[in-house]
Amino acid sequence: MSKLLEQINKEKIPHQVSDLMDIKYGFGLPERDRIKGVVPVYASSGIVGYHNASKVKNPSIIIGRKGNVGTVSYSETESYPIDTVFYVDKAKAGFNLKYLYYLLQRINLPRYGGDSAVPGLSRDTIYSLGVQTPKIDTQDKIASILSAHDAKIKNNNAIIKNLETIAQIVFDEWFVNFRFPGYEKAKFIDSEMGEIPEEWEIKDIKDVFTVILGGTPSREKPEYWNGNIPWINSGEVNRLRILGATEYITDLGLRKSNARLIKSGATVLAITGATLGQVSRLEIDSTANQSVVGIFDEENILNEYLYLYISNNILDLISGASGGAQQHINKQMVENYKIIIPPEQIITGFNKKVISIFLLIKILFQENISLKSQRDQLLAKLI
Repeated sequence: MSKLLEQINKEKIPHQVSDLMDIKYGFGLPERDRIKGVVPVYASSGIVGYHNASKVKNPSIIIGRKGNVGTVSYSETESYPIDTVFYVDKAKAGFNLKYLYYLLQRINLPRYGGDSAVPGLSRDTIYSLGVQTPKIDTQDKIASILSAHDAKIKNNNAIIKNLETIAQIVFDEWFVNFRFPGYEKAKFIDSEMGEIPEEWEIKDIKDVFTVILGGTPSREKPEYWNGNIPWINSGEVNRLRILGATEYITDLGLRKSNARLIKSGATVLAITGATLGQVSRLEIDSTANQSVVGIFDEENILNEYLYLYISNNILDLISGASGGAQQHINKQMVENYKIIIPPEQIITGFNKKVISIFLLIKILFQENISLKSQRDQLLAKLI
């Protein structure tokens, strides 16, 4: 690594971004006009859907122009960048396209998005930025090193997706189709939720689980913040698993506010606003803001079942949302939601099937966090 760093420093030549690439505008494609296909449609937030035709045939860099201004994505395949982004599908002579992708990340383009109510990024602004780059062979080496980390993260994400699918298939087979071990001998009875096995129960969530509504310590009290107790906002619930905090609060902030600790293994859901109905699993003990409800089994026996049950029924749970433009549900609606509770021996057998899957998903997410940290450290050194 030290030899590569010496080589980079020796070879660096100043440029403007306009010397490295041609930046092009994306294309109009309203959501209503998209036809289901396999071509990724890129907006400033990344992939937002798929279409049956592409506009860009080569690997390309996508840059957020409006919305999530300055975000940088990379498409390995043909793609359809829409009109909220720029794209770059070819590097100029002497430059490596993947290296330029990492270079644009290093520049931190979001800071050039302006301060207006509707921020936007100008192509001329990007073109005018000054950078330094080494020779093409060195660019190739840098791109290869950084790409190896991204490839491992991508592979882990594919494995995670498959593991999630396997867990959901097991859940559906046992608890939706009722083809659990011994189902052939089970007697089914009518219930308020349709036919269920005779020994199974229907209960309110609050009668089985602990339900906690988050809270936010006063921002006017600096002594409540920057402690060692994790605190998450509702945006974190967009993640499949939550392994880190948005911020940290102090013991005093916890005692003097409505914030309460939610245990690791809890199912958390966003109950208001743009994130309403998002479901995630908490992998750390944490507090949360008032737009988040955490649900967990104090004995940690039903937590995996609960996560899959809520994920499977979230549209039904939030179907009673009210509030006009700012739709929301409340803690009481969550507490009173009906859930089918199988007998202990069924849950024990189910846990033997899925707990190892949940653990592996957590491990892979932790590995991705480490890989991203390593990549970002290398990015800072190499570019």
